[in-house]
Amino acid sequence: MKKILGILILTLGLILLNSCAKPTVINIALPEDKESSCKELENGILDAQEFRSKALAVTGNTPQNQARAMLFWPALMMTYLNAHEAIIAANERTVYLINIMQDKNCKDVQKLMARVASTPRLQSLKDLSEAYKSLNELYKSGGLTEKEYQTQKKKVLGQ
Repeated sequence: MKKILGILILTLGLILLNSCAKPTVINIALPEDKESSCKELENGILDAQEFRSKALAVTGNTPQNQARAMLFWPALMMTYLNAHEAIIAANERTVYLINIMQDKNCKDVQKLMARVASTPRLQSLKDLSEAYKSLNELYKSGGLTEKEYQTQKKKVLGQ
């Protein structure tokens, strides 16, 4: 009886973990990338940035994340980990495609680089945690107004 109960609990746990939000983790390099035209590469960069935006959207204080936190907090952790992986993959794909565009001397590469460079990049959860902690300390010490704090917080979170 204990074995059956253990298997049932394990199965239920796996099902709940799979119910996490799953932003799409894109492939960094595709076989056809190097043969793509400049316009196709540009569209690939825009697609990667769209995947990044969608991944960022599931990391906020959403009703779904609140429910995950209350009902099954490991699902919330899996959501954040998967979103982080998706964000990094989108960033790496963007860099990869920009490098191909530079090799092909595409005319809009500088404009794309400026656009992509204007979005905040945090490469690890540790970086995010440290940046947020520093910002929070600055706000609590009175160094930032509420409005400045909220603006900077959105930049740190890449929103």
